[in-house]
Amino acid sequence: MKLNRDELVQLDKEQLLDILLGVINQLIAENAELKAKLAQNSQNSSKPPSSDGYKKPKPKSMRQPSGRKPGGQPGHKGHGLKLPDKVNEIRRLAAETCHSCNRNLNDVISKVIGSRYLLDIPPIEAHITRFDRTVAKCPDCGIKNEGAYPVGINSAIQYGENIKAFATSLVDYGMVSVERTREIIAGAFGISMSTGTIQSFIYECAEQVSDTVESIKGHLINSPVAGFDETGFRVEGKLHWMHVASNALYTYITVHPKRGRAAIEHSGILPIFSGIAVHDCWKPYFSYTACLHALCNAHLLRELTAVYEQTGQSWATDMLQLLLDMKADCEKLKQGGATFIPMEDMQVFRKAYENIICEGLSQNSLPERQERKAGRLKRSKARCLLDRLIEHQEKILLFANDFQVPFDNNQSERDIRIFKVKQKVSGGLRSIDGAISFAKVSSYIQTAKKLGSKVFNALRSAFLGTSFDVVFG
Repeated sequence: MKLNRDELVQLDKEQLLDILLGVINQLIAENAELKAKLAQNSQNSSKPPSSDGYKKPKPKSMRQPSGRKPGGQPGHKGHGLKLPDKVNEIRRLAAETCHSCNRNLNDVISKVIGSRYLLDIPPIEAHITRFDRTVAKCPDCGIKNEGAYPVGINSAIQYGENIKAFATSLVDYGMVSVERTREIIAGAFGISMSTGTIQSFIYECAEQVSDTVESIKGHLINSPVAGFDETGFRVEGKLHWMHVASNALYTYITVHPKRGRAAIEHSGILPIFSGIAVHDCWKPYFSYTACLHALCNAHLLRELTAVYEQTGQSWATDMLQLLLDMKADCEKLKQGGATFIPMEDMQVFRKAYENIICEGLSQNSLPERQERKAGRLKRSKARCLLDRLIEHQEKILLFANDFQVPFDNNQSERDIRIFKVKQKVSGGLRSIDGAISFAKVSSYIQTAKKLGSKVFNALRSAFLGTSFDVVFG
C-alpha cells in the first residue's frame, strides 16, 4: 500500500504504528533473505565452485576420520613408473681406458652392473602413404586387370583415422578450442588444416557413433537404476539445456531449447523408464510415474548445511549426521554382501528421522495468516526443506532400502559437468548441429571410458566404423 503525505496526516497514532511495524518487518525479512543469498556458496547450495570467485569457502569435508595413516595403504596397487619388459634400444656404457694405468679396455669383456631407463616418444612427423593403382595385361587372355583402392580411400588426398581421432579427442574430450587444436596439430605434426576441417571430423565422428549411442539409450531404458540431470548451455547465443541419463556403465546426453517436459520427452528415456530414477527433486521428473523416484542426498546435505549456517538450528546438523550415518552403515553392510539395511535397524533410523523433523517443525512454524490476504503462506527456506523431508521421506531413504540406489546423483552430475568446461573454454557452440554432435560424441566417449577403453582408441575405432564393438563387443 502506497500513501502520500496528505493521507498519512489523516491517520491516527495506532494506524501509523501499524504501518511502520509492517514496513520494519518487511525490511527485516528482505534483509535476512539478501544475507542468505550472499552467504550461498558451492558447499551450502547447488551453486558451482566456479561461482565462488576469489572468496572460496574453507573446505569442510563430510567424511568421517578413518584412523588410517596418510598415503598409500597396504595392498594398494601403485601407478608409478615401472621398469619396462621391452626396450627399443640398448646403449652399453663402458669405460674406454683404465682409470689407474690408462690401458685401453676396448678388447676387454665387461658385464652389466646397473641400468637406467629413459622413457620418451620419437620425433613426431606426419606419415604419408601413397596408393598407386596399377593395371596389368594378362599375357594369356589379354584382359587388363586394375588394382583396387583400399576401403575408405575415397579421395585424391584425405586424412587418416589417427589424426581424426587425435583432433576429436582434443576438442571433445580435452575441451581445447578448435583454433588451438589447429595450432597444436600444425606445431606437432607439421600438418596445416582449417578449423572447418577439424569441425568436419567431429561431425563425422558423431555420424559414425549414432547407432551406438542409440543402443546406449536402449540399455539405459532397460537398466534397473539411472540418474537424471540437466544443465544450461549456450547454443547459437541462446540458452539451451543438456539433459543426461546415466549409470555406472552408460551415458546418454541430449540437447534441447527447453528444460522441462518437452526436453525430457525429446530425450526419450524417462517417459518409458520403469526402474528407479535418481534426481535432484526437480518437479518435472515427478510427472513420470512408471518408475520409482529416489532423491539425491548430496543436495540435501548442502541445504542442511545452509540452514545451520544461516539460522544456527541444530536439527539441520542432526539430520545431516543421520544421513551420513545411514550411508556409512550401507557401505559397511555392502561389504558383507547385504542388499538393504535390516528392518529393525531401519526402524531406529526412521524414528530418529521423524524426531529430528518434529524438532525442526517446532522451530519453524508457519506464519499466521493476515486478514483479507489469500494465497499460500510464505515459508522460510528451513520450513520448505522440512516440508520436502516430510513429503519425500521414502524417496530420500530409498538408498538404505535398496543398495542398487546410490546415496547421491553425483554420477550424472559428473557426466554432464564437461559442458560447463566447454562453455568456459568456447563460450558455447555456434550451431545446434554442433551441439547435437558434441552430445553424441560425449555420450560415446564417456561410455567407452566407463567400460575400460582408452579415449583415443575408442575414437579411432569410431572413424574405422567399429564403435559398436568398443561398447558392446
